[in-house]
Amino acid sequence: MTLCPNAVLTLAALTALLFVPLMGGAAAAGFLAFGLALVVRRPAATLAEARAQAPLWLLALWCLASVIWSDEPALTLRYGAQLAVTFAVAIAMASRLAPLTFLKLALMAYLLAALAGFATGRARGDGLGFLGIFNSKNALANAASILLLAGVCLAVDRRLPAGWRLAGAGAAGIGGLQVLMAHSVGGAVASAAVLGTLALLLALRRLPPRPRLVAGLIGVLAAGLALIALVAQIDVLAARFLDATGRDFTLTGRTDLWRLALDEIAHRPLFGAGFQAVWVRGNPLAEMLWAEFGVESRTGFHFHNAFLSNAVEIGLPAALLQAALVLGALAGALGWALRDTRAETLFVALFLVRQAVLSLIEVPYFFQFDHTTALTVVAIVYVQRARAGRRAEAVPMSGPGGGRH
Repeated sequence: MTLCPNAVLTLAALTALLFVPLMGGAAAAGFLAFGLALVVRRPAATLAEARAQAPLWLLALWCLASVIWSDEPALTLRYGAQLAVTFAVAIAMASRLAPLTFLKLALMAYLLAALAGFATGRARGDGLGFLGIFNSKNALANAASILLLAGVCLAVDRRLPAGWRLAGAGAAGIGGLQVLMAHSVGGAVASAAVLGTLALLLALRRLPPRPRLVAGLIGVLAAGLALIALVAQIDVLAARFLDATGRDFTLTGRTDLWRLALDEIAHRPLFGAGFQAVWVRGNPLAEMLWAEFGVESRTGFHFHNAFLSNAVEIGLPAALLQAALVLGALAGALGWALRDTRAETLFVALFLVRQAVLSLIEVPYFFQFDHTTALTVVAIVYVQRARAGRRAEAVPMSGPGGGRH
């Protein structure tokens, strides 16, 4: 049996990212070691990949350059450099592995994290959510929903060997169970959106190509309008959840946060406060919101909307670039999946659907040393590769690890 170094290093780096909440610096060091080994083993390819992904690198370099005007320059320099490394590793993963190979590796990594979570047995002290190897129920649900997605995509692809389909079905069951155990509305909403979109794509594949694209476009527009209406009523729905269950789903108050974010953006629209320079002890805004929302640790938190949160940190131009990267890739991925409903195309498209949905109520990208950020970059690169392949009229993707394995 031969092992592809790119695959081995990718699996190790992605697994290390998932274990950062449990193992801290040791896991981060593992990600750096395995990820940078992947990047530097082919220096010429790394430079070519950087040129091919110029918009992603522009975003990463903007975050790093915000050290010039940041309210917390030391933190911005540190986290901006870590974000650039995260981008470099993720771009190398997607550039050097076939999409199906990456999907199988992602399934393995997320399954390991899920099983390790069961082994720890960690849960919130108030009983309102399973934690596993993560520090919050939302983080656990985030990883579990990705495992559910990867497993379902493998399970529904009849062109794959039975072993992989069974493995996918089992992983999907574990992921779905952990989403439920987490009691996280964000994870549940993302999973529901993904499964609903999957059902639509699988139904549409029976139609001829042109009607399929038209019906798919209508379905996406209808889903988008429904989602906008849902988000507009998020506080009302959250209050009903609280009345019905008595559980804290941390949804109420988001519209108030959005108003505060808009005020901050109006104050510094072009540059923002600096990458990762807002939720810092001593910042009056952060201290006020931590106190108001009962965040006793005085760490983390955000404005519960990716565009607004990121615009507060890095300004409107960079936030618009982020939105263009994610939404542009989403449009391309949905078209790709409508043309070819294989496991890997479904995974890329549905993962980007998940990110787009979550971005309305959470901040699922872009963070340093973060597995979801890495997958977002990977998905964007795969869509770009698919577009380039279609332009060149190439049948399969080519390059190291190319093809469908």
